[in-house]
Parts: sequence; structure tokens; C-alpha cells
Amino acid sequence: GGEGKGQDFGPLREPALRFVKGVFLIGKDAPVIAQALGDAVFLTMSETLQNAVSEAAKRAQAGDIVLLSPACASFDQFKDYVERAHAFVAEVQELEMQFEGVQI
Repeated sequence: GGEGKGQDFGPLREPALRFVKGVFLIGKDAPVIAQALGDAVFLTMSETLQNAVSEAAKRAQAGDIVLLSPACASFDQFKDYVERAHAFVAEVQELEMQFEGVQI
């Protein structure tokens, strides 16, 4: 999610069908991405990156990969992409302390 600046998210649908188990959306344009994906894949809207990571961790099974894959600028929630990346890493590190076997 974030601010898509009017871009077309339709091309995300086919790869999502082929490679993705779930999408955890955040940001201003999360509903636009959700509409583009339709029912192609499980998806949920999360208010924050922290909530998205937590929900992804709950749904992930052994061997799954949780990937931060920004589709938009995130100025609605973060100063820049570096701050967003640091926030993601911090959330994963927090999970690592809570759950045995989580790998970064």
C-alpha cells in the first residue's frame, strides 16, 4: 500500500495467483490494490506495517517466506523507504524473540 499516484495495479493479479498465499495491505491505496487483486489471493487490510507483519506471522506456516514488497511510496506512514525498511526489520526481529524458529 501507500500512495500509488494513479498507477494500475492490475498487472499484480497474475503473479499473485501464481506465487502468493496472502497479501497484507497497508496505506492510503490499499483498497485500490485490493480491488485490482480481487479474489485472486487471500488479502487483508492492516492499519499499520506492524499489524500487517503480525497478521502475516499468524498465517505463515513453516517454510513460508514473508516478503516486504512495497507497491507504492509510503509517505502516508513513513518518512522514506529506509524508515519503512527499518520498521519491517524491527517487527521481524520482535517476532524472532517471540517465536522460536523465525529466521531473518
